Amino acid sequence: MNDLFSNFPTADVSALPTPVVRLSNLGHDRLFMKCDNLSGETYGGNKIRKLDFLLGQALAEERRSVITYGAAGSNHALATAVCCRQRGLKAISILAPQETNGHVRKNLLMQQAVGAELILCPGFSDFPETTRQAVERCKQTDGLEPYIIPAGGTNATGALGFVNAALEMAGQIQPDVIYIPMGTGGTHAGLLVGLKLAGLNTRVEAVRVVEPEFRDRTHIQQLCDELCAKLEKGLQDQCGLLETEERKGREADEFPLLRELCDLGVEKNPRIEDSNIIIRDAFFGEGYGMSTPEAEEAVRLFKEQENVYLETTYTGKATAALLHDLRTGALDGQTVLYWNTLNSRDFSDEVAPIDFHTLPPDFHSYFSGEIV
Repeated sequence: MNDLFSNFPTADVSALPTPVVRLSNLGHDRLFMKCDNLSGETYGGNKIRKLDFLLGQALAEERRSVITYGAAGSNHALATAVCCRQRGLKAISILAPQETNGHVRKNLLMQQAVGAELILCPGFSDFPETTRQAVERCKQTDGLEPYIIPAGGTNATGALGFVNAALEMAGQIQPDVIYIPMGTGGTHAGLLVGLKLAGLNTRVEAVRVVEPEFRDRTHIQQLCDELCAKLEKGLQDQCGLLETEERKGREADEFPLLRELCDLGVEKNPRIEDSNIIIRDAFFGEGYGMSTPEAEEAVRLFKEQENVYLETTYTGKATAALLHDLRTGALDGQTVLYWNTLNSRDFSDEVAPIDFHTLPPDFHSYFSGEIV
């Protein structure tokens, strides 16, 4: 973890840094992948970096329970549950319906395996009342309120994980362009701010996987601004700490980035301009979680050519945009980085003994019938 973040508590649930590898078989000689699919020892993906800071804050506040949200098969809700088990916190997942598939079933079983409390709401609009009830239960059992993590782990605290990710990447590779899927936007905003801090002109091609009304450029800009303000406050505190450490005789070169930022002063707040926020809409398809022919082709090609497993809700749509740009020549002569945000840690053995009948009855319908 970069010394810039030492003023923010972390839960140490990640396995960092993640490697950068070359993708040699997709027709571009400067194509690489950032392997955040390996970001945690038990469960990977982009949520782990966010949870390092989010659960770090929960532990610092001595919370005992954590509430978060998603659709029934949410990767974020599962990642939260896995990391809560690692740190002795109770996870409560408040979930909304979605179409069933093998991925949804496996994620629900894994949440049960790690001891999460699962609550299925009729719809997203029911989340506030369900949250209120869950908070009251936690206050009675824990003696204090739970720590609440928004959907996707996306707020300024969670996005710190991807500021750190950008600085980590800068020491490995300095690409011209990065491709990511864009859901709740925390990965997007964190990378934009981190690249600015690293002094890189790398553009981020964020490929939409959620409806525009859920996340748009305004949301990303607001999150970038909140993140910059949070970093500025942390930097002010750290600069004071740095001076204290130096008065004790500690060498300034132990804090290279921090020393430089302190010298620049807070007026150098790395605000992200609107022109830097790129959101690609053309590969979204008909809705969240609904596959497209382009995504299915991308999933197939990455598996056949690079032995990289993707799926069609997030990573398949991001790589569909990447493959399109490769084929049209838009990336000729550029160093390209695909940021793999999908967990690739196998937890089949852990879910194998779980009987779905042990889940709350509301979830049993996800295990009936054949998956087409």
